Amino acid sequence: MDYKKAFYSKLEDCYLGVKIKDFHQGNIAKSGFSNLLKIKEQYFAHIKAYLDSQIEGELQSHDIYNKLYTFFDSYLNESGTPFFSDTPAYKNIYAKVYSNSKDTSLFYKTQNLYYVKSDTLYQSLTLSNEKQSYEVIFDASEYKQNADNTKNKIIFKFVNVEINDEDKAQILIKVSNQKDLFPNLNNVFKQNSNEFSEEFLKTLKQNTILKDSKIKINEEELKKIFRSYKKQSEIDFFIHKNATAFLKEQFDLWMFGYLYKESAIQEWNPEIIAHLQRIKNIAYEVIKLIGDFENELKAVWLKPKFAKKTEYVFSVDKLNPNLMDSIINDKGFEAQIKEWQELNLVDEDFNKEDLLSNDKYRYLPLDTKHFTKETKYKILSSFEDLESVLNGELIKADNFQALNSLMPKYQGKVDLIYIDPPYNAPASEIIYKNNFKDSTWLSMMENRLRLGKEFLSQRGILTCAIDENEQENLGLLLSDIFYEYEKTCVSVMHNPKGIQGGFIAQNNEFAYFLSPEKMVSNNKPIPKNKWKYDHLRNWGGESERHTAKNCFYPIYVKDSKIIGFGEVCKDDFHPTANVARDDGIIEVYPIDSNGIERKWTYARQSIESIWKNLKIERDKDGIISIKKPIVEVRFKTIWDESTYIAGDYGSKILTNILPNNEFDYPKSIHTVKDSIYLASKEDSVILDFFGGSGTTAHAVLELNREGTNRKFVLVEQGEHFYNVILPRIKKVAFSSEWKNGKLKDDKQVKPLNIAFRYYELESYEEALSHCEYVLECKEPQKVENKNNYKGKDYAKAESILDYRKSRKLIDKLHKGESVCLDMHTEYREEFDIFHTMANLMGWKIKRLFLDSKGIESCEFDNGEILNLDSIDLAKYPKLKNLIWWE
Repeated sequence: MDYKKAFYSKLEDCYLGVKIKDFHQGNIAKSGFSNLLKIKEQYFAHIKAYLDSQIEGELQSHDIYNKLYTFFDSYLNESGTPFFSDTPAYKNIYAKVYSNSKDTSLFYKTQNLYYVKSDTLYQSLTLSNEKQSYEVIFDASEYKQNADNTKNKIIFKFVNVEINDEDKAQILIKVSNQKDLFPNLNNVFKQNSNEFSEEFLKTLKQNTILKDSKIKINEEELKKIFRSYKKQSEIDFFIHKNATAFLKEQFDLWMFGYLYKESAIQEWNPEIIAHLQRIKNIAYEVIKLIGDFENELKAVWLKPKFAKKTEYVFSVDKLNPNLMDSIINDKGFEAQIKEWQELNLVDEDFNKEDLLSNDKYRYLPLDTKHFTKETKYKILSSFEDLESVLNGELIKADNFQALNSLMPKYQGKVDLIYIDPPYNAPASEIIYKNNFKDSTWLSMMENRLRLGKEFLSQRGILTCAIDENEQENLGLLLSDIFYEYEKTCVSVMHNPKGIQGGFIAQNNEFAYFLSPEKMVSNNKPIPKNKWKYDHLRNWGGESERHTAKNCFYPIYVKDSKIIGFGEVCKDDFHPTANVARDDGIIEVYPIDSNGIERKWTYARQSIESIWKNLKIERDKDGIISIKKPIVEVRFKTIWDESTYIAGDYGSKILTNILPNNEFDYPKSIHTVKDSIYLASKEDSVILDFFGGSGTTAHAVLELNREGTNRKFVLVEQGEHFYNVILPRIKKVAFSSEWKNGKLKDDKQVKPLNIAFRYYELESYEEALSHCEYVLECKEPQKVENKNNYKGKDYAKAESILDYRKSRKLIDKLHKGESVCLDMHTEYREEFDIFHTMANLMGWKIKRLFLDSKGIESCEFDNGEILNLDSIDLAKYPKLKNLIWWE
């Protein structure tokens, strides 16, 4: 076996050693993924050049490559991140899975990795073959982006072969996920196969351009290019939390096994020892190179992300009446009216005068995105404390990035996290990428749950919905992360008919509640038409009069109605259960049928709060007793009420609000509402970082209709953020009842006066697209002493990448120069630095306004006042974290 070739092939798979170019057509944006592939290509070349210079000419180079391949074969893989990717039993690979503090441990192969890739978007790319004799242009401009991730199968269609400006042959391929597109073009692959179609191969073979260029297409080489392209979607991407330490630990274990394996070393001598030391040194250098690059990616992944595209939504009634003229005369107001009409909030004949004359329009949601900067800032500056009027915020972002970036602002301030993550059910046609294997799914959840835990207040609770596919694994993971919390698993009957096809029809899913020790949930309210009544008089242990003296007093009854309450009786007064007075009033006391003086369940100072709900009851002897309604009950571990059915109270409700939404499996609004109610206070902050269709925010608003003041923070990615979540929240604030997208019975029901903020966060892929490879690599010098193998021309890890050309700024800062972050340049102009700083510093935005020069400005709750021209990196050193890592 050619171990050198095998080893480099393994590295090549890891770093994708095909040639990458950006493909630009129309408005196709630069891909962060394609930029990463180009960077990896360059870094792979450095690694290969360095190793060649160190190993070539070695007498035992074959054995060195043999050992390198044998070890790295188990850990390097096409995802680009080292982990336990190939672990058959014969390799005797070990992992530390225990600790002194626990007698059980959860282990999975992707443990200690950050799960990164969570989309299936195909980007347009240009890839070259090994010799760069031809290029393949993948045009994904017709690839339809559905909400987040779809399961639509990718389709490749052959267009033609062309010659570019450099006289190089280009094979043009159309990429789509729509069967009906390009019916006249040949398929590249056979149906449901990874083999090329005969038509495609025949066309290439007969193509005159390829013939004239004397290019022979190697089928396997071409397949490799297509496999490389499909990696955008088909491979789960990770970043190791500590790649260097992991690989060194594994190499030491491997070396130990090799040295002491039976008959591995026949004879010890200085040459063998030197050779083994040489293998270790080279392996450690490879590990360092891999680890350095992995640390760079980790730094980009973990850096706080910029906020951008920040807008606000206010009910018209929340706005200063003096602003109305500016609002209705703004050139963007027509766009606002059009949005209201599209949401069926107003009729087609609505005009701006109606806004001021019709009372029902007080609750129309006004979105600042429609208005000029001047009008927008007039609206925002009219609030003396902007943050205090907001009911919540919606954030379009990868949820890990959101949690990582929002940590300073919300750490320890969230009373409830409610999440409904993807269930990892391959048969479910839901719009998340839903075919994670168990280990990948666990990594995805572990990363986010461990961060999410930091958001919880001292009384904070985590609620996580799940179904049977990952319920057991999730339970173990939650026990590992929330080890000091009490864990309760609730069964929710969401589909009474059950899912057919299994051994037993599954009609329930689950919800885990992780709560601080000795904490008790709120009770479940009972609808008035289902009230049952019980004695107001206490009974059982600790129920006698002497245990609570202020609970023994008369209740006055006349004409079978309760008309009032007397004062607390003196200790030496001992009446009967009923005392009839001359004025027709009967005094009723908490005395049972045995004549034992007991107490009312409500003290005298609080009884009048339930007066209207009390009723009287006479026994067969005419003795009056007082009954109170049972208005609430303890939540239990089986939820089987009809209101929890997802089809009736999830899908139908959402479809009535937004008829053409793409969500098939939203939760019942009542399941989420009850989950929030039982675990939070009336003024709690509720966080959902798997926002889905927005049911959690909707449920918070429904609770607020009942007089509470809960706030929502909801995170979701994908375009359904704009076409499902945002319109849903606007509509349910305007009215609670909808049918076929319109107001039910043409009536506005329980409108809410609402204000919330929505914005995006810079994505990891967006950050990658603005990274530049800056590691200079000259040809390494060979040295005579083979143990001294470090290439002097290889910089440290922090010099591999530059983000948004920030190195020059940091260099100036280190020299003591004054440096302001320029928020007017093209690559930062869409960022909202004020909200970015609020997240980064943990500050609250008090006021947003234009200063005397018309420059956007912000006042924070700590008194800091900034404008876009005063973002001083020296004064606010945390800002460096946005653009640089040490």
